[in-house]
Amino acid sequence: MKKILIIDDEVNVSLLLSKFLTRNGFDVTTAATGTGGMELLKNVGFDLVLCDFRLEDTDGREMLKNIKSQYPKTGVIIITGYSDIKMAVELIKMGAYDYITKPLYPDAIKLLKPTTPWLTNLKLRQWQGGTMAVK
Repeated sequence: MKKILIIDDEVNVSLLLSKFLTRNGFDVTTAATGTGGMELLKNVGFDLVLCDFRLEDTDGREMLKNIKSQYPKTGVIIITGYSDIKMAVELIKMGAYDYITKPLYPDAIKLLKPTTPWLTNLKLRQWQGGTMAVK
């Protein structure tokens, strides 16, 4: 079973994503702070991190930089309540797979492109009549 870490200080967002991903066969863990998320990464290891951009103790840019330097094979998706194209481009260039704005709906996760290596390895997506679906 593939492991996903959700780092978000909004309990409702974490709960929604956790339930959705668990129902779809993933082992999901949540953290409310960047420090807590990095500690979990160190002790457990994850295939994918869904990380809020604005956390109590850090921001998504720092989290992405730390995750990619310490765990380069871990995919990272940044989620945020603030849509900023320049920031999205910067984060993608830094190695984020995607930048998704809130409100976040589980269907947004279904629509991600299946071209990145970690996503292909997760087998989260399959083509069905030209659209993406969770396996």
